[in-house]
Amino acid sequence: MCFTLPFFCLYTANIDANEITKKNNTTPSNQILLDESNAIKDTDDNTVLAWMDDSEDKLADTIHDYSESLDQYVGKEDEDEPMMNRSYLRIKFKPRYSHRGYSDFDANVYLKLDLPHTKRNWKLIFETDPDDFDSLESKQRGISGDNDSGSSAVGGVRLQDKIFGHWKTNFDIGVKVRWPPDPFVRVNASRVDILSEHWTSRIKQEFFFYHEKGPGAVTYFDFYRSMNEDETQIFKASTSGQYLDDDDNWELVQTFEYFDRLNDNHLMEYTTGISADTREEDEISNYWISASWTQKLYKDWIYLTIEPEIEFPKEYDYHINPGIMLQLELFFIKNGNYDRLNRYIPLPYEKD
Repeated sequence: MCFTLPFFCLYTANIDANEITKKNNTTPSNQILLDESNAIKDTDDNTVLAWMDDSEDKLADTIHDYSESLDQYVGKEDEDEPMMNRSYLRIKFKPRYSHRGYSDFDANVYLKLDLPHTKRNWKLIFETDPDDFDSLESKQRGISGDNDSGSSAVGGVRLQDKIFGHWKTNFDIGVKVRWPPDPFVRVNASRVDILSEHWTSRIKQEFFFYHEKGPGAVTYFDFYRSMNEDETQIFKASTSGQYLDDDDNWELVQTFEYFDRLNDNHLMEYTTGISADTREEDEISNYWISASWTQKLYKDWIYLTIEPEIEFPKEYDYHINPGIMLQLELFFIKNGNYDRLNRYIPLPYEKD
């Protein structure tokens, strides 16, 4: 047929080729909608991230600028050179659920304003949830306490990291923000010693006194061992005791912890512990075991921790009580980074 009608066959072939090309170059309408949806989603994500970065920068700058202005007013002389200001704000949200207990939600804010030009390097501190009178177990496990110590915020000044011999000390003085005001003082001292090639010890002693509740003291004996050369895997054994005068009681806690820094963005922690109350006839208060995973959620200032746990508390006749705790931590600092995942073996203190 094409031999008799060559021009017709050529024309038909061209039409067929054009139709095939047209079909191949045509994008289905649903694909166009999908591409547009993805483009809108990417734009929204970028907008949210930009807003987060901008908010973090503004808050960190505000804290730094206010602290720097106060530092210049209080301690800086005309001939003094500029110094690094490491003021920061830390915010934590900690919801927790246990099977036999109850759900609770704890949030706290900690603000430290650095004053590097003061002769003794004082710092201003503000805490919305001080844990001084929390149980020692709560302090060691990082959970909210069962008393009213956090019912009012505290504010004060701190003389930080003063070295006396081989001891490093911090001294706080301030008031609990309530009416009538409740003044307090806190002192802690710590010492680090290298016991052998593999073991390091740290002794830490804390004393505090509140006008309303009286004195209290906490003692920690910590022992560290690195499981590899770069210290990304660390074993820690801790024995601690707390005495509160208003309870006239000693509480004792023994914990064993294993830290595994998987990479720059992930940290695993495994913990087992036991607590005892010397005031009770049956002294053991609780047994527990937990495993936590902490992830750097966004850059160096947002971290998420998920911590499932199993405990056997005395209040439930030592029956198993599974639970889980989440923690979202936000850290705002202008100068320097804050690595929430860092775990390290302390070194002996040396005077500058």
